[in-house]
Amino acid sequence: MSNLEIPKESSKNKAHSIVKGLFGAIPFAGGVASETFGLILSQPITKRREEWMQAVVDKLKYLEEVSESFKIENLKENDEFVTFLIEASQIAFKTHQNEKLDYLKNSIVNYFGNQLEFDKKHSFLRIIDELTPTHFIILKYISVNENYIAGSIKSYEFLLKDYLKDNPEIDKYYFRKCVRDLENASLIKISKDFQDYIGGGGFATDERSPSIKLLDFGSELINYIIK
Repeated sequence: MSNLEIPKESSKNKAHSIVKGLFGAIPFAGGVASETFGLILSQPITKRREEWMQAVVDKLKYLEEVSESFKIENLKENDEFVTFLIEASQIAFKTHQNEKLDYLKNSIVNYFGNQLEFDKKHSFLRIIDELTPTHFIILKYISVNENYIAGSIKSYEFLLKDYLKDNPEIDKYYFRKCVRDLENASLIKISKDFQDYIGGGGFATDERSPSIKLLDFGSELINYIIK
Protein backbone atom coordinates (compact mmCIF):
# COMPACT_ATOMS: atom_id res chain seq x y z
CA MET A 1 0.00 0.00 0.00
CA SER A 2 1.39 3.40 -0.93
CA ASN A 3 1.80 6.02 1.77
CA LEU A 4 -0.16 8.78 0.06
CA GLU A 5 -0.61 12.03 1.97
CA ILE A 6 -2.56 15.12 1.03
CA PRO A 7 -0.40 18.24 0.65
CA LYS A 8 -1.59 20.86 3.11
CA GLU A 9 -2.18 24.49 2.29
CA SER A 10 0.84 26.73 2.62
CA SER A 11 0.76 30.41 3.51
CA LYS A 12 -1.03 31.34 0.29
CA ASN A 13 -3.18 29.46 -2.13
CA LYS A 14 -1.47 29.67 -5.52
CA ALA A 15 -4.68 29.93 -7.54
CA HIS A 16 -5.98 32.61 -5.20
CA SER A 17 -2.72 34.54 -5.46
CA ILE A 18 -2.82 34.47 -9.25
CA VAL A 19 -6.42 35.66 -9.45
CA LYS A 20 -5.81 38.30 -6.81
CA GLY A 21 -2.81 39.54 -8.78
CA LEU A 22 -4.87 39.74 -11.94
CA PHE A 23 -7.50 41.83 -10.17
CA GLY A 24 -4.78 44.11 -8.87
CA ALA A 25 -3.54 44.63 -12.44
CA ILE A 26 -6.94 45.69 -13.77
CA PRO A 27 -7.40 49.48 -13.81
CA PHE A 28 -9.94 50.66 -11.23
CA ALA A 29 -10.11 47.16 -9.71
CA GLY A 30 -7.11 47.16 -7.39
CA GLY A 31 -6.88 47.86 -3.69
CA VAL A 32 -10.21 47.35 -1.97
CA ALA A 33 -11.66 45.29 -4.84
CA SER A 34 -8.72 42.89 -4.77
CA GLU A 35 -8.88 42.50 -0.99
CA THR A 36 -12.65 41.96 -1.05
CA PHE A 37 -12.27 39.31 -3.72
CA GLY A 38 -9.68 37.57 -1.59
CA LEU A 39 -11.92 37.75 1.46
CA ILE A 40 -14.73 36.01 -0.42
CA LEU A 41 -12.69 33.26 -2.11
CA SER A 42 -9.73 32.46 0.11
CA GLN A 43 -11.28 29.94 2.49
CA PRO A 44 -13.75 28.37 0.01
CA ILE A 45 -10.96 27.67 -2.49
CA THR A 46 -8.80 26.12 0.21
CA LYS A 47 -11.69 23.98 1.46
CA ARG A 48 -12.66 22.79 -2.03
CA ARG A 49 -9.04 22.00 -2.84
CA GLU A 50 -8.47 19.85 0.23
CA GLU A 51 -11.83 18.06 -0.05
CA TRP A 52 -11.16 17.24 -3.70
CA MET A 53 -7.66 15.97 -2.99
CA GLN A 54 -9.00 13.74 -0.23
CA ALA A 55 -11.65 12.36 -2.60
CA VAL A 56 -9.00 11.60 -5.25
CA VAL A 57 -6.76 9.95 -2.66
CA ASP A 58 -9.65 7.76 -1.49
CA LYS A 59 -10.47 6.70 -5.05
CA LEU A 60 -6.86 5.89 -5.91
CA LYS A 61 -6.39 3.90 -2.70
CA TYR A 62 -9.54 1.95 -3.55
CA LEU A 63 -8.16 1.11 -7.00
CA GLU A 64 -4.90 -0.04 -5.43
CA GLU A 65 -6.77 -2.27 -3.01
CA VAL A 66 -8.86 -4.02 -5.69
CA SER A 67 -6.17 -4.35 -8.37
CA GLU A 68 -2.80 -5.98 -7.89
CA SER A 69 -1.42 -4.29 -11.02
CA PHE A 70 -2.46 -0.77 -10.05
CA LYS A 71 0.21 1.16 -8.14
CA ILE A 72 -0.26 4.78 -7.11
CA GLU A 73 3.45 5.53 -7.27
CA ASN A 74 3.44 4.71 -11.00
CA LEU A 75 0.93 7.45 -11.81
CA LYS A 76 3.52 10.22 -11.79
CA GLU A 77 5.00 8.60 -14.92
CA ASN A 78 1.61 8.53 -16.67
CA ASP A 79 1.55 11.86 -18.50
CA GLU A 80 -1.95 11.36 -19.88
CA PHE A 81 -3.43 10.68 -16.45
CA VAL A 82 -1.60 13.66 -14.95
CA THR A 83 -3.11 15.88 -17.65
CA PHE A 84 -6.54 14.35 -17.02
CA LEU A 85 -6.24 14.83 -13.25
CA ILE A 86 -5.18 18.47 -13.62
CA GLU A 87 -8.17 19.19 -15.85
CA ALA A 88 -10.60 17.34 -13.57
CA SER A 89 -9.22 19.21 -10.56
CA GLN A 90 -9.68 22.61 -12.19
CA ILE A 91 -13.33 21.76 -12.84
CA ALA A 92 -13.76 20.48 -9.27
CA PHE A 93 -12.39 23.71 -7.80
CA LYS A 94 -14.96 25.72 -9.78
CA THR A 95 -18.12 23.93 -8.64
CA HIS A 96 -20.15 23.57 -5.47
CA GLN A 97 -22.50 21.00 -7.03
CA ASN A 98 -22.10 17.56 -5.48
CA GLU A 99 -23.48 15.90 -8.60
CA LYS A 100 -20.65 17.28 -10.72
CA LEU A 101 -18.11 16.31 -8.09
CA ASP A 102 -19.48 12.76 -8.16
CA TYR A 103 -19.16 12.67 -11.96
CA LEU A 104 -15.55 13.82 -11.66
CA LYS A 105 -14.78 11.20 -9.00
CA ASN A 106 -16.28 8.50 -11.21
CA SER A 107 -14.17 9.73 -14.10
CA ILE A 108 -11.04 9.19 -11.99
CA VAL A 109 -12.02 5.61 -11.10
CA ASN A 110 -13.12 4.78 -14.64
CA TYR A 111 -10.05 6.30 -16.27
CA PHE A 112 -8.34 2.94 -15.90
CA GLY A 113 -9.56 -0.43 -17.15
CA ASN A 114 -11.30 0.63 -20.37
CA GLN A 115 -10.32 1.07 -24.00
CA LEU A 116 -11.58 4.63 -24.53
CA GLU A 117 -9.02 6.93 -26.10
CA PHE A 118 -7.66 9.83 -24.09
CA ASP A 119 -9.26 12.50 -26.29
CA LYS A 120 -12.71 11.03 -25.65
CA LYS A 121 -12.12 10.91 -21.88
CA HIS A 122 -10.96 14.52 -22.02
CA SER A 123 -14.10 15.44 -23.97
CA PHE A 124 -16.18 13.96 -21.17
CA LEU A 125 -14.52 16.37 -18.73
CA ARG A 126 -15.39 19.34 -20.94
CA ILE A 127 -19.01 18.20 -21.02
CA ILE A 128 -19.10 17.89 -17.22
CA ASP A 129 -17.77 21.42 -17.01
CA GLU A 130 -20.17 22.93 -19.53
CA LEU A 131 -23.46 21.16 -18.75
CA THR A 132 -25.51 21.17 -15.55
CA PRO A 133 -26.76 18.35 -13.30
CA THR A 134 -30.19 18.93 -14.85
CA HIS A 135 -28.75 18.11 -18.28
CA PHE A 136 -27.40 14.82 -16.96
CA ILE A 137 -30.70 13.92 -15.27
CA ILE A 138 -32.46 14.45 -18.60
CA LEU A 139 -29.79 12.45 -20.43
CA LYS A 140 -30.17 9.55 -17.98
CA TYR A 141 -33.96 9.73 -18.39
CA ILE A 142 -33.58 9.51 -22.19
CA SER A 143 -31.19 6.59 -21.82
CA VAL A 144 -33.52 4.60 -19.57
CA ASN A 145 -36.64 5.35 -21.64
CA GLU A 146 -35.10 5.46 -25.11
CA ASN A 147 -37.28 2.78 -26.70
CA TYR A 148 -40.51 4.22 -25.32
CA ILE A 149 -39.58 7.75 -26.38
CA ALA A 150 -38.61 6.64 -29.89
CA GLY A 151 -41.90 4.85 -30.45
CA SER A 152 -44.41 6.93 -28.53
CA ILE A 153 -43.29 10.54 -28.03
CA LYS A 154 -43.14 13.01 -30.91
CA SER A 155 -43.13 16.41 -29.19
CA TYR A 156 -41.50 18.37 -26.39
CA GLU A 157 -44.89 18.72 -24.71
CA PHE A 158 -45.35 14.97 -24.23
CA LEU A 159 -41.65 14.39 -23.58
CA LEU A 160 -41.81 16.83 -20.68
CA LYS A 161 -45.05 15.30 -19.42
CA ASP A 162 -43.43 11.86 -19.28
CA TYR A 163 -40.22 13.24 -17.79
CA LEU A 164 -42.11 14.90 -14.92
CA LYS A 165 -43.57 11.58 -13.77
CA ASP A 166 -40.35 10.79 -11.88
CA ASN A 167 -38.29 13.99 -11.96
CA PRO A 168 -38.45 17.46 -10.39
CA GLU A 169 -40.51 20.28 -11.88
CA ILE A 170 -38.75 22.25 -14.62
CA ASP A 171 -39.71 25.19 -16.82
CA LYS A 172 -40.79 23.83 -20.19
CA TYR A 173 -38.59 26.16 -22.23
CA TYR A 174 -35.55 25.43 -20.09
CA PHE A 175 -36.32 21.73 -20.53
CA ARG A 176 -36.32 22.19 -24.31
CA LYS A 177 -33.02 24.09 -24.10
CA CYS A 178 -31.44 21.28 -22.08
CA VAL A 179 -32.58 18.65 -24.59
CA ARG A 180 -31.16 20.69 -27.45
CA ASP A 181 -27.93 21.26 -25.54
CA LEU A 182 -27.58 17.47 -25.30
CA GLU A 183 -27.90 17.26 -29.08
CA ASN A 184 -25.37 20.06 -29.56
CA ALA A 185 -22.97 18.07 -27.37
CA SER A 186 -23.42 15.07 -29.73
CA LEU A 187 -24.99 12.97 -26.96
CA ILE A 188 -28.42 12.52 -28.58
CA LYS A 189 -30.05 12.97 -31.99
CA ILE A 190 -33.44 14.69 -32.29
CA SER A 191 -35.64 13.97 -35.30
CA LYS A 192 -36.18 16.96 -37.59
CA ASP A 193 -39.97 16.68 -37.25
CA PHE A 194 -39.99 16.48 -33.45
CA GLN A 195 -42.74 18.96 -32.57
CA ASP A 196 -41.91 22.15 -30.71
CA TYR A 197 -44.20 23.91 -28.24
CA ILE A 198 -45.07 26.50 -30.87
CA GLY A 199 -45.65 25.76 -34.53
CA GLY A 200 -44.67 22.09 -34.63
CA GLY A 201 -41.35 20.87 -35.99
CA GLY A 202 -38.97 22.27 -38.57
CA PHE A 203 -39.38 22.45 -42.35
CA ALA A 204 -37.63 19.15 -43.04
CA THR A 205 -39.01 15.77 -41.98
CA ASP A 206 -37.16 12.76 -40.68
CA GLU A 207 -40.03 10.33 -40.32
CA ARG A 208 -38.07 7.09 -40.51
CA SER A 209 -35.77 8.05 -37.64
CA PRO A 210 -36.53 7.67 -33.92
CA SER A 211 -37.92 10.88 -32.41
CA ILE A 212 -34.95 11.02 -30.03
CA LYS A 213 -32.01 8.63 -30.16
CA LEU A 214 -29.23 8.19 -27.63
CA LEU A 215 -25.96 8.28 -29.57
CA ASP A 216 -23.03 5.99 -28.80
CA PHE A 217 -21.07 8.95 -27.45
CA GLY A 218 -23.92 9.70 -25.03
CA SER A 219 -24.07 6.08 -23.90
CA GLU A 220 -20.33 6.03 -23.32
CA LEU A 221 -20.54 9.22 -21.28
CA ILE A 222 -23.27 7.76 -19.06
CA ASN A 223 -21.28 4.60 -18.46
CA TYR A 224 -18.12 6.59 -17.77
CA ILE A 225 -19.33 9.26 -15.34
CA ILE A 226 -22.75 8.20 -14.01
CA LYS A 227 -22.99 4.41 -13.76
